[in-house]
Amino acid sequence: MPQSPRISTVLFVAVAAIAFLVGRISFSQYKLDERSSADRSLATSRTSPVLCPIQPESFSVGPEWDPSHDGSTKTSLVEKLAGAIRIRTETFDDMPMNATDSGFDVFYEMEAYLKKTFPLFHKTLQFERVNEHGLLFTWQGTRPDLKPMLLMAHQDVVPVNPSTLHLWKHPPFDAHMDEDGWIWGRGTTDMKATLIALWASAERLIEEGFEPERTIIFSHGFDEEIQGPRGAKELAKVILKRYGPEGISIIVDEGFNGVDTEYGTTFARVGTAEKGCLTATIAISTPGGHSSRPPSHTGVGIMSRLIVEMENNPNQPRFLEGNPLLSYLECAAEYGDMDESLRAQIREKECWPALADEFGQDRILQTFLKTTQAVDIFNGGIKYNALPESVTSITNYRIDFFETTQDTLDRLDKILRPLAAEYNMSFSSFGETPTTDENLIQLDTMGIRLEPAPITPPTGHAWDLMGGTIKHIFPGAVVVPSGMTAFTDTQYFWDVSTHIYRFAPASLELIKNYHTVNERIHVDAYMSTIQFFYKLMRNSVGWQSP
Repeated sequence: MPQSPRISTVLFVAVAAIAFLVGRISFSQYKLDERSSADRSLATSRTSPVLCPIQPESFSVGPEWDPSHDGSTKTSLVEKLAGAIRIRTETFDDMPMNATDSGFDVFYEMEAYLKKTFPLFHKTLQFERVNEHGLLFTWQGTRPDLKPMLLMAHQDVVPVNPSTLHLWKHPPFDAHMDEDGWIWGRGTTDMKATLIALWASAERLIEEGFEPERTIIFSHGFDEEIQGPRGAKELAKVILKRYGPEGISIIVDEGFNGVDTEYGTTFARVGTAEKGCLTATIAISTPGGHSSRPPSHTGVGIMSRLIVEMENNPNQPRFLEGNPLLSYLECAAEYGDMDESLRAQIREKECWPALADEFGQDRILQTFLKTTQAVDIFNGGIKYNALPESVTSITNYRIDFFETTQDTLDRLDKILRPLAAEYNMSFSSFGETPTTDENLIQLDTMGIRLEPAPITPPTGHAWDLMGGTIKHIFPGAVVVPSGMTAFTDTQYFWDVSTHIYRFAPASLELIKNYHTVNERIHVDAYMSTIQFFYKLMRNSVGWQSP
């Protein structure tokens, strides 16, 4: 077995994460497809086909702005974020599809708050309301021949469970900032800090007289936490119709990936991939009756056996070329202070199976190496002395970057079909017509069925812009590809651009507790997020991309 990798759970994904991007003055030197002679020499000395992406050079176009250096500006920006946090834009799974339903009325308040808080932004940019609460702003560039840049942030937040209120150090919608610089509240990390940072950085640019060369679009959905069918999906339709397939040069949205230190090196993990998602249901129908006269196996017992069989046959972890974790490890091997034995294993393709097995022992890291399976719901029976006539279970799958949802359905069928024969039961799999309503095992799907996202290549002009900006804001950082185990609003924008990045422009040590009790962000992380988007927009001037 390979040496145990010295890698922490926070290494590749921050949970508070997983999961939630980047100078050079002369853009004419953008040539990411060309390596230096030293790079080529290093590449030819390895048997591994995987290489750390060529590092973009740090660059900065135009003036600098670090809002943390001005006390009054910093205080004002914190209060603007606090005001947004105090608006309870929670979304719930059972909300209707009709965006005009009163359950979404809080987003009128959010829209009004943004308009009042950022008057220059609202005055300068063209505003369109999409499906009632989707906000679309267009900052028209001076070069209409260039493809626009798209910056995204959703307005909604996950609900706060009332039963957990006593566990919060500070009330979740008070937006309290403590003496150590932590801003507490639901939505601080996911993702109102980014939303306000986008508007604050744009407003600063407007104050400075900045005019974008390429059009910059701001897209803000309102139901990302419930899969985005009313918000991002409708916004994407408008953008696709207006600009056409691949009509956007670069998209930046939320990510659990950010900046952290491992192996003695600072890495900036840019999300270039998202896993797919599938939810499978199993329904068992068996004759009822009195519990004093039970069969050898009740529906509950049979379902239990099916679940045991599923969990005893998990997908196995594996490293494939292009896997974001593998690309990260290659960068760690190249730039980090790593044990030579581990470094050699990463660079030898023959070692990958054993290395994947070792990394697969980590609960978080294994999610980047396979399709995961989580049996989440099990229902059966309503009375202690009555045999259950119906038993159901629901299992969620997060589909590996290199698989399809159909691969998972086929595999589940292969595991469970023989058990139906063993119990002398009929079996209906994913659309098959059952031959009976009794003694039946029926497989189906529910909810969203989402394929893994197309992987954004860590090369080219978009990667150079992103990476170069990151390196300017976070000097010395090595920019590496990363992956998302959760999905974002970008799921609706695959046809719009081939360059989609998911990134938190902050130290992961300063972003805590996504989606849970005591969610909070440090003011320094909020400031770096503002600074990043300010510089990203400035750096787009002269950027050599279509």
